[in-house]
Amino acid sequence: MLILGAANVSTGQLAKFVSRQEPIRLEHILASAAVPSIFPAVPIGEHGYWDGLFSDNPPVEELIRPRSVGPENVPEEIWVIKINPTTYSSVPERPETIFDRRNQMEGNISLFQQLDHLELLNDMLLDDAFRPEYLARFDIKAPIRIPKSFKTDPDRPYYIPWIEMPDEVQETLDYQGKIDRSPENINRLIELGEAAARTFLTQRAAAVAANPRLEGPT
Repeated sequence: MLILGAANVSTGQLAKFVSRQEPIRLEHILASAAVPSIFPAVPIGEHGYWDGLFSDNPPVEELIRPRSVGPENVPEEIWVIKINPTTYSSVPERPETIFDRRNQMEGNISLFQQLDHLELLNDMLLDDAFRPEYLARFDIKAPIRIPKSFKTDPDRPYYIPWIEMPDEVQETLDYQGKIDRSPENINRLIELGEAAARTFLTQRAAAVAANPRLEGPT
């Protein structure tokens, strides 16, 4: 299942391209990555589209909706591969660093709002706020586990960590690196991503060993 989000420049609303509902085309992928001032809006039909970070990025909520993924594919966990740092070491002053930080914050705000909404739903599920027959309509048996920092409330039933680059690596990923398509830069990013994935899986295995409630299909 693949879900891509892009912002409709004319209407200001998020467009969600869902592989279960329509074939994913090249234009959908380009639109979901068309950051303004770097790439032009991508025409799809009668409208132009920019990167989805302006309205709903990523479309996390769609991942738990049976209408999007199908009743048999509703996940028990959501893993977020976080590419933008939450914090910044200093106040940016140059135009390119100001733009880069603004882009990071816009993407993070949308992501955090999505996860806060899921956290509210999880808390309501834990407090039995829904009738069993209503939950049965959506095949919901337990809260969706969503990422939390290892330092934040590890005893919650839906606790798992982020997948992201270490702070010291994030500080080396500058504005120019985002538009550098050289094989050297891309291969470096792949190596860093694989290292971050190994760290995540190692830490998660340790968390599951310490708290078996976290174990389950992914």
